[in-house]
Amino acid sequence: MKLMSTGNEELDVKLQGGLPFPNLMLIEGPHGSSKTVVAQQFLYGALKSGLRAMVFTTETTSSDYFRKMRTLNYDVRDYLIRDKLRIYSLQISEEGWGGILERLILKKVSSFIEKNKNNFNFVLIDSLTHILSPLGEEDVLGFFSHARMLASEEMMLVFTVHPGAMEEKIATRGKALFDSYIRLSVATLGGRSVKVMEIVKLKGAPSTFDATITFDVDPAFGLKLIPIALARS
Repeated sequence: MKLMSTGNEELDVKLQGGLPFPNLMLIEGPHGSSKTVVAQQFLYGALKSGLRAMVFTTETTSSDYFRKMRTLNYDVRDYLIRDKLRIYSLQISEEGWGGILERLILKKVSSFIEKNKNNFNFVLIDSLTHILSPLGEEDVLGFFSHARMLASEEMMLVFTVHPGAMEEKIATRGKALFDSYIRLSVATLGGRSVKVMEIVKLKGAPSTFDATITFDVDPAFGLKLIPIALARS
């Protein structure tokens, strides 16, 4: 196992060198906790580290996802041109389809990743919330188990999800399959609103990494770490 840079020097320092690779990672957080930005930061780091990436977005179009990355100074245009990055849009209705289409989409995505695993070694699904919400234990754990197998074949897979997207029993069993679990939240410190990254699990990382990281999103810079002492001042 090796360490992959996040693309953010400050964050790499906090993690004692970066993220373990290969890796199966779950990023969980409510609306406004910057799940997408954190995932995009890791995606950017993967591309800069020489990995080839596929992104599946369920909340916007491919072009809009690309534009939002550029506004945060994650310019991935050259990676798209050189086919080192592909962005696919899966427009999922918030109302859902009773699990029938969600189950089909999950199977198709899983098969597509399997088919392309020799050409792409970083996969981001942002987010799984609307896909997983109507599904039962067999579908969800089956998908996670397949992702677990793919991660063992020198891949990194990152999934974002909102709290409550899965039934508690399914969530507990599902999270046990992941190498890494990052929980995001929004907090107020010293009258200032900040994001909090709690690294619950990071298999393969140095034992001395910082498990709690406060940050904000700078429109011109992307993910910007904030020392806790400064956030409280």
